[in-house]
Amino acid sequence: MSKYIYKSAIELAQLIKDGEATSIEVVKEHLARIKQYNPELNAVVISLEDEALKIAAECDHEVKVGKSRGPLHGVPMTVKEQFWIKDTKSTLNFKMLKDWVAPEDAVVVKRLKNAGAIILGKTNVPRNLTDYQIAGDIYPEGKNPYNTEYSPGGSSGGSSAALAAGMTPIELGGDFGGSIRNPSNYCGLFGMKPTENTVPGHGVVPKPKGARGFAFHMAQAGPMARDPEDLELVWEIIRGPHKSDRNTPKIEWKNTEGKSLSDYKIAWVDGWPGYETSSKMKWVIQNFIDQLTMNDCKTENTGPVGDLHERSLSLFVRLFSQLISQDVPWFIKPLMKMQLKNGLLKGINKFHRELNKGFKNSFIDYSETMGIRAGIVNEWEEYFEKFDLLVCPMSFGPAFKRCKIGTPINYAGKKLIYVNYAWPYLACFNASGHPGMNIPLGIGEEGLPMGVQVVGAYWSEPKLIHFAKLVSKFTEGFVKPNGY
Repeated sequence: MSKYIYKSAIELAQLIKDGEATSIEVVKEHLARIKQYNPELNAVVISLEDEALKIAAECDHEVKVGKSRGPLHGVPMTVKEQFWIKDTKSTLNFKMLKDWVAPEDAVVVKRLKNAGAIILGKTNVPRNLTDYQIAGDIYPEGKNPYNTEYSPGGSSGGSSAALAAGMTPIELGGDFGGSIRNPSNYCGLFGMKPTENTVPGHGVVPKPKGARGFAFHMAQAGPMARDPEDLELVWEIIRGPHKSDRNTPKIEWKNTEGKSLSDYKIAWVDGWPGYETSSKMKWVIQNFIDQLTMNDCKTENTGPVGDLHERSLSLFVRLFSQLISQDVPWFIKPLMKMQLKNGLLKGINKFHRELNKGFKNSFIDYSETMGIRAGIVNEWEEYFEKFDLLVCPMSFGPAFKRCKIGTPINYAGKKLIYVNYAWPYLACFNASGHPGMNIPLGIGEEGLPMGVQVVGAYWSEPKLIHFAKLVSKFTEGFVKPNGY
């Protein structure tokens, strides 16, 4: 009988602080959990067991002499494979990076360690972080603990599977096209992509040898957890400026504690023009809105005027292409484009012009993209001037069955282009840089988690988290998978 599995990070930290549990006991129990269930799920791909036990012993000694490293003192966790941990591989599940070893800790990893967290290992990712399921060159295929025939989401799919199966109380993920929000949705978790440039990016992906520069947009490290309080704690630890990243500003975060749902004005949509959702997803959103209304929250069914969502997706394709092809030899670029067109982006022909333009890599094209982006960000910000938050879909439906990348997905009587099952609902907010969060709403009739996406204006994370705390009181939230 486990004593510490599925307890929150905050609970575990308090037990260790009060001497009611030792870090060694908590770490050993989570390591045993990984050994028990990981062979089935392939969630954790790099073990740091020896180091974790050594640090746990140090933490226990420090408790005895009245010392504390911080709010996560002695608490175990895992981090997504992409993040640098000194002297540990970071491969992105890609054969060309199979021997890449981090020279130091990522800033976010260092901050978590300094707060007392103990890293048990690193979690599974798809090849080059570009898929909504987990398959690649190096690690075995990742699976969803609610039904192993289904995807755990991506690219933080190993993270979501480990959290949902109780292998870790908290997780550090990364989001470049929905990569925190999507797997959180498919595994019934709280997961937040912070506002762009609020979490330092140093050490978030391996840097290829000989790379001359590294423009970095649309991606953010962020927290994943089973409850909003743990999510908030991890976010508070990793956010804020660092000397390695001068683009991260100092923000005066507004305190929203004390507000009730009646203080919120919520906009909502159950789909986007050209990207409708399944009747089940529409029902989930409508039911959530009905509950908000019954709790005196002001709601309005309205999206931004015009084609802002579509233009945001177009911007994402263009900027994504520019980022992944930077400093790539000219003769490799056609191969990269071909792989995208035959894989992840198979079938979305209307964006091929933007894809091709992004691969040009001229300064004038990049400069034009930045100008387009500035305008789109401003339009979204004007929309959020009228509302506190936006409730919108996270996916066409719940998690989909694992399949070859690019294969059309059938759900609820409709056949969708592979990427259109999840991408259109997520990447728009990577393109604009706005913060977004998955809020789990329990288990659907198929035994798979269902949830909604909540998005806010720049730097509205305190509002997002407080809202999540309020609604978690009348929603099911995280529900353990059967058998775990």
